[in-house]
Amino acid sequence: ARHPRLGAAAGAAGSMASLTSHKRAFGGDTTRCGGPTLRARGSRRAAVVARGSVANHNVLVGDIGGTNARLSVWQAGPKKEEIFAKIYPTSSYDTFEEVVDEFLKEPEVACKPPEAAALAVAGAVEFNRCAMTNINWIVDGPGLEKNHNFKVRVLNDFEAVGYGIPALEQGDIVPVNMALEKPMAPKVVMGPGTGLGAAQLMWDGLQRGYKVWPGEGSHATFAPRGWKQTALSDYVTQKYGHCEIEQVACGSGLALIYEFLLTDEVGNRPDVLRNGSPKQPPEVASGALDGSDPLAVEAVDMFLNIIGAEAGAMALRCLAGGGVYIAGGITPKLMKRVQHGALRDGFLMARGREKFHNILIKTPLYVITNDSVGKIGACEVALKLSTDK
Repeated sequence: ARHPRLGAAAGAAGSMASLTSHKRAFGGDTTRCGGPTLRARGSRRAAVVARGSVANHNVLVGDIGGTNARLSVWQAGPKKEEIFAKIYPTSSYDTFEEVVDEFLKEPEVACKPPEAAALAVAGAVEFNRCAMTNINWIVDGPGLEKNHNFKVRVLNDFEAVGYGIPALEQGDIVPVNMALEKPMAPKVVMGPGTGLGAAQLMWDGLQRGYKVWPGEGSHATFAPRGWKQTALSDYVTQKYGHCEIEQVACGSGLALIYEFLLTDEVGNRPDVLRNGSPKQPPEVASGALDGSDPLAVEAVDMFLNIIGAEAGAMALRCLAGGGVYIAGGITPKLMKRVQHGALRDGFLMARGREKFHNILIKTPLYVITNDSVGKIGACEVALKLSTDK
């Protein structure tokens, strides 16, 4: 059984930065996260559901998106290891079944065929199948089971991330708000990337492990804090007709925030705005991390504060005493700015909502730095399929 994470309880958080001056980067409090952590973690062998000693099983793990289908075989037992992987452009195949057929013929796979498969798909899953949105593919679990004689589970891509959470190791996460993690308490995970994925993990006493419930909460209306975020919401609404959380908390959202900040009157910030022009997300991130672009610093801090606020809201919805996890490819790359406190400030709601702040200060917050967490989660699901009778 895995050990609960233990952390030094975080001290009183610094108040959120005032938004009274456009010359100050939002979330400008320089309270730093991290510091020495006293947590004890179980290893990745602590699976999503408890089980006894198992032999090594080969399982098929899939990450199927609109552009590429990434398939891999993992040796999944007490020690998990990816032993073969291949990427298939979706435009080169009429059906997903063709991809699976070709993959299973690879010598590295055919020598020991998989005993089960877990396929993470970017789309809505119903009855173990997914009709994909951007390509004319159907990922059909029952059909694959019939044709290949092994169990198949089709799951939402962020559901797979959720199943990877309990299997993460100490080096896979960075603590942002250190607090005592409550065993068997709800957990939540969200991930800014191309979009904004989100899921809740609830303890299942019968299975003795966590059950993941994905959702589409990121498409809820953005709830701004302070006058500047309110102005951002108005800007996005005027441009697109509505402002969702996802629109300002994903990769394109970072560029959108930067674009919004450019709309300030040049006279207020002539040194910054006179020659300013819209930038792509990597340019904004780069300018913030090296400090060469003050507007990029402000955009990234606002972006992180919005993500933190949504993480805090998710924590309150289910009282996530088991921890809140930030996944996705963007936040780990912004750790230098995360350390300046904007993410944690947004999460803690220190100003104006003291009762909720007192709950959140006791809720662990982590950034996941292992970009294979979705694969790890799918592997856990496939292993369970292979060992269930």
